[in-house]
Amino acid sequence: MKSVHIAMLALLYPLTTTAAQAEIVCANINTPQEEARCMAGEVDKANKKLSSYLQAAKSRLQQEDDNKLDLDATQRAWENYRSAHCDDVYTYWASGSIRYRQSAQCQLDLTLTRTRDVWQAYLTFADSTPALLPAP
Repeated sequence: MKSVHIAMLALLYPLTTTAAQAEIVCANINTPQEEARCMAGEVDKANKKLSSYLQAAKSRLQQEDDNKLDLDATQRAWENYRSAHCDDVYTYWASGSIRYRQSAQCQLDLTLTRTRDVWQAYLTFADSTPALLPAP
């Protein structure tokens, strides 16, 4: 019965996660401290990529003289959401050392998703014009 559940999860997994989220980072780490450092590095890389995509989006909006949008305010709201949500994840797993991994994975997943959202909304075109940056 257990193998049936695993097979069903394997079939559903690609439908419920993005390719970026499916990638396992910081595998084969020996200590919680090493894992925390590794995950912090992955979150930092994802934040830098998001920042570059946001900057490209702002540049596009400035070139189009579209001052109705405030990406900085939207980004602050998203950061507040990410912080609150991932803090809750940390609290949920507080009884074990996995709380660091779960919280960092939460931050990483949300940041990768946000980067893709920014790319899709502001750096692609409705026609066949190539995107301003590659898909994250």
